[in-house]
Amino acid sequence: MMDKFEYEGIWWLPDKPEKQVPGTLRFTPNEAILKLIGSFKDTKDTLKPEIILGISSNGKKITLHKCFETKPNNVSVPESLSFYADEVFVGAHFQKSEDIKFRKLCIRYSYLDEWVNIFEFNITDEKEMVIKYKKPEPIQASIGEDCKIFIVFRVTIAQKEKSIKQRTYIRIEPSVEKSLEEYRNIMRLIQNFLSLGVTEPVYPLTITGTTEANNSPIEIYYHSPEISKVPKTLCMLFTFKDISDRFEILLKNWFEKADTLGPVYDLYFGTLYNPRMYLQHQFLSLIQAIEAYHRRKFEGKYLSDDDYEPIYEKFKKFINELAIEPSSKEASFKEALKSKLKYGNEYSLRKRLKDLFEKYKEVVDHFIENKDIFINRVVDTRNYLTHYDKNLREKAVDGEQLYYVTQQLKIVIVICLLSELGFNFKEIKNLLAKNRRYRYVFNR
Repeated sequence: MMDKFEYEGIWWLPDKPEKQVPGTLRFTPNEAILKLIGSFKDTKDTLKPEIILGISSNGKKITLHKCFETKPNNVSVPESLSFYADEVFVGAHFQKSEDIKFRKLCIRYSYLDEWVNIFEFNITDEKEMVIKYKKPEPIQASIGEDCKIFIVFRVTIAQKEKSIKQRTYIRIEPSVEKSLEEYRNIMRLIQNFLSLGVTEPVYPLTITGTTEANNSPIEIYYHSPEISKVPKTLCMLFTFKDISDRFEILLKNWFEKADTLGPVYDLYFGTLYNPRMYLQHQFLSLIQAIEAYHRRKFEGKYLSDDDYEPIYEKFKKFINELAIEPSSKEASFKEALKSKLKYGNEYSLRKRLKDLFEKYKEVVDHFIENKDIFINRVVDTRNYLTHYDKNLREKAVDGEQLYYVTQQLKIVIVICLLSELGFNFKEIKNLLAKNRRYRYVFNR
């Protein structure tokens, strides 16, 4: 979670540098708000400046991006203005939105130190204890022809306490400068990759960037969610050491498959990053993820589109000839039926689950004893939560049963994602079997 801060200073609009107004910028992970003692305004119109520039009282250049005016809380000071900002850059002035581009970004993620876990200390204890520390070399991975990812290490030495503190960062270096939005897409994929390994939500803690014109670090801040309470013990699925010999291959796979599996990533990690989501919504999101994965990976149609099209046309002709009065409410039944039959060629959820369980049989058989019972529970519960058919109420699971079925669905998706990354079936089985969290769920 990005740290909160406060800067007093003077502020102005890029096209009116002569009109400078004192004020205070306060940032928390929830919001960035600038409160002015005075106003930029010449009219009563609401201001939505793309850029507000400032210099803090200690001399730091600050750029506020995507700003909009808020209603003043203090009506007794009508000339004072307040602005929300979506993004804050400390250490540089950008005159226009299109100028906000970076040559490289350096991000410290939560749990990254623990996931990488590389500390090169050598301790000798003979007549006297000697501790030698060597800073680890950067680790490089290419995710394409135009972008490289580095794991880098920064060290701070406190002479007074005689301590050495090492922090681990991800550095992103594209071949050309990119906008923050382009970087955020890359950051999100790295964040999700780490979350898959850590099995906990991972967030950027600090972000700094450099530009072609300014090689000094520019601190970057934007709204970020509150980080959940740090678990006492991490139950990681895999660490950097587990994949160090093929880190680049796996990371490249993750990025290359994002175009195809993007909806699967979003739906699965959406449940991981929203633990307060209602259990029923988690369940339905995971079902969508499984269907999206099967559809994008295997398509899942009984017939080719060319073969199904004439059959669908015959269905429509038959439906149109049904003897239903056009003025009747039941006439809409024709359109509803045609709409359903349009997708009648696609596999059912039951068929998709059976296909996936067969494909990953070597892994799934190790964890789910009766796949037919599990599939029936999932299908009946999905149908009940989607349609609330009273006839399915007794077959659908709820309460504690729904919780464990939902956790099992998560792991089914994890199996698919690990396979897409490049893990073989034996490796996936071993990773799940040795993980305390997953082993507990599957043994229910």
